[in-house]
Amino acid sequence: MPYVPTAVSTSFRVLAAVAPPLAVRLAARTFWRFGPPTPVRAADRAVHERAERGMVRVDGERVVTYRWGDRAAPAVLLAHGWKSRASRFAALVTALEDAGLGVVSFDGLAHGDSTGRRMSALDHMAAMRAVLDAEGPFTGVVGHSLGGLAAGLALHDGFPTDRFVSVSAMTGFDALAATFLRLVGMPATQLDRFCDHVARTFPGQAPDVRARIDLVTHPVPASVPTLVVHDADDRMSLPDGARRLHAAMPGSRLVVTSGLGHTRILDDPAVLDAVVAHITAHVTAPVGATSRR
Repeated sequence: MPYVPTAVSTSFRVLAAVAPPLAVRLAARTFWRFGPPTPVRAADRAVHERAERGMVRVDGERVVTYRWGDRAAPAVLLAHGWKSRASRFAALVTALEDAGLGVVSFDGLAHGDSTGRRMSALDHMAAMRAVLDAEGPFTGVVGHSLGGLAAGLALHDGFPTDRFVSVSAMTGFDALAATFLRLVGMPATQLDRFCDHVARTFPGQAPDVRARIDLVTHPVPASVPTLVVHDADDRMSLPDGARRLHAAMPGSRLVVTSGLGHTRILDDPAVLDAVVAHITAHVTAPVGATSRR
């Protein structure tokens, strides 16, 4: 989600009170305005720079891919969230490598080093399929935030993998929109109007997009063991959503942390251990672990 200055959120709050239709239109424009890519954090740079880079095409745009570890080892695909990039998974990349796994990730459209002006969950799904064709197969998939939503929907549509981990995932189109409205100061009473406007102007004119982008009604198949990890103090993707996802996916396991918020959860050692344990639970081929910590 974009950072919204206090002055901007105050303006939206006032405008929503006096001219709701105009406020909705302006909010929708802001919703798609990504701004400059998020830079690589200093803590993630070493992992980012040692990746083997590649590239796939999605709707004419260039999507940069990253690969770590032994190409002969089972590989895990990581899908980042909104206003993030593949390098944000640096701690998880190291943990998975230490377990002897290969790791693949990518910068979504309009994110990181990839090109493009917009990215939706459907775009992220298309990028996942392109990366699968170029770098797959994948023994596991991990998605964070919007990446968790997109990855879950891709699995619902038949994306092949053995295990899935959802971290701080959004539940769907409406949940994503509700978070955005909270950030810009728009009242929740404008949610339906805002969602309808964004859906009408959605890139690619996707039909019935509000229903299509909903992981609760389009859950991960029961045949794919799923771990749902969420923090009780997450203010970007509210924890009630994690409980709804868990209930919608029979056989899934829910892990609730506290004090980590929406993104620090990706660096927590206990969370990393839980993710690696879930992904490796089914791996029967011998895997040679090497320490990089």
